[in-house]
Amino acid sequence: MRPANSFQAFLSFLSKKNWIAICWTLLILVACSWPGKDIPDAPVTGFDKLVHAGLFGGFTVLWLLVYPQKSVMVILAGIAYGVGIEFYQEIMPLDRTFDLFDIVADTIGVFLGFGFKAIVLDRYLQRLY
Repeated sequence: MRPANSFQAFLSFLSKKNWIAICWTLLILVACSWPGKDIPDAPVTGFDKLVHAGLFGGFTVLWLLVYPQKSVMVILAGIAYGVGIEFYQEIMPLDRTFDLFDIVADTIGVFLGFGFKAIVLDRYLQRLY
């Protein structure tokens, strides 16, 4: 099997399995529920914002693969999920606090994920057909 066909098969697999996107969504919740005192120090300043953007970029790509015609809904759901998690961290006794910059990083991740799906993956798939 050629690499292009393998990658296409992988994307097809992801687009037919919404449980993968659900698991990723739950992974974000678990990661953001981890007690703050148990999280190691970041190797560089702002590293946690890169993690937030990466998690939410993955969220967006996975959900857009499952629901490609519902871009606006996926984007709004991703932003709402990020905001909701910040309020959740504030009210739960997790040694975590509300951080507006986490919401900004989550939102940037959502839009980066949308851009990656729209520009990279969709164009790649168009070239295959």
